[in-house]
Amino acid sequence: MRGLTAKLWACRSGAAAVEMALAAPFLLAIALGVADFGLAVNERIRLSSAARAGAQTAMTDPANIANIRQAVELATEDLVASRLTVAVSTQCGCSDGSAIVCGSTCADGNSRNYVTVQVTEAYPTLFTYPGVGPTVALSADATLRY
Repeated sequence: MRGLTAKLWACRSGAAAVEMALAAPFLLAIALGVADFGLAVNERIRLSSAARAGAQTAMTDPANIANIRQAVELATEDLVASRLTVAVSTQCGCSDGSAIVCGSTCADGNSRNYVTVQVTEAYPTLFTYPGVGPTVALSADATLRY
C-alpha cells in the first residue's frame, strides 16, 4: 500500500492539463480585453477619418450642418448614425496668431479662417468593465484652413 501511495504522488501526467485549466480563464479574459481595446482604437481611427471628411465639406459651406453631417456619415459607412454627434465651429485669426471676429480684417489685410469638425461616438464595448460602463465616449476632430 505504501508503494502505491508513493507512485500516485510522484505521477505528474495530468499536471499540465490542470495548470492549463486554471490559467485558461485568465488568458482568455486578457485576450478578449486586448481585442476589445483594438476594436476601440480602430473605431477611433475611423472617426478621425470621418472628421476630416466633414471638415473638407465644411470648407465650402461651414454653415450647412446637414451636408457636413451627411459627409461624416458617408465616411463612416457602417457606423450607427444615432451614436454620432457632429459639432462644427469656425475660428478666424491673423498671421501673428491673434484671434479676430470672423469677417474682420487684420492689420496686414489677410485673415485666416479655420473650420473644426468634431465627431463624438458613444462606442459600445464588447464587455462591461468595472468603472467604465457599457459605452466609451470616443471623439476625433479635424481643423482645416479655408
